[in-house]
Amino acid sequence: MSGNNYPLNMEQIKADLFVAKATIDEAKRRTPKAAKYLKGQAGYHLQQAAEKLIKIQIYYLEQQPDLKRMYKHSLNELIQYAKSLGISIVVPQYIDEKSLLITSWEAEGRYDVHMIVKITQLEKTFSEIEQWYEILKKNGYK
Repeated sequence: MSGNNYPLNMEQIKADLFVAKATIDEAKRRTPKAAKYLKGQAGYHLQQAAEKLIKIQIYYLEQQPDLKRMYKHSLNELIQYAKSLGISIVVPQYIDEKSLLITSWEAEGRYDVHMIVKITQLEKTFSEIEQWYEILKKNGYK
């Protein structure tokens, strides 16, 4: 790992996971109307965690990443960018398959009051991202 001097680190990702988990847990205790907004916030933080897990790998593995291509929120675009560089990044199959949906949570989860995210979907995504985070930590990402 080259470990570029990029200010993104695993503790930032852990913070997104912490907020997502706490928000999911709180949403489960609330009325459906109140839970809707909490679930949107949980989705946002899960998207952010996934985005950062992809980006941190690119920054570690690529000496000179194209910053224009890195300043994206689309998980699919970031995954495709890593592939175009010829670097191998770890992305769970579930996250790859749901990348368009999870990407939509970045803005829609905070702004689109008509969006509905199922709590079970958030819990599954949280579990996948938490496991992914642990794999990268074991692989030396800081």
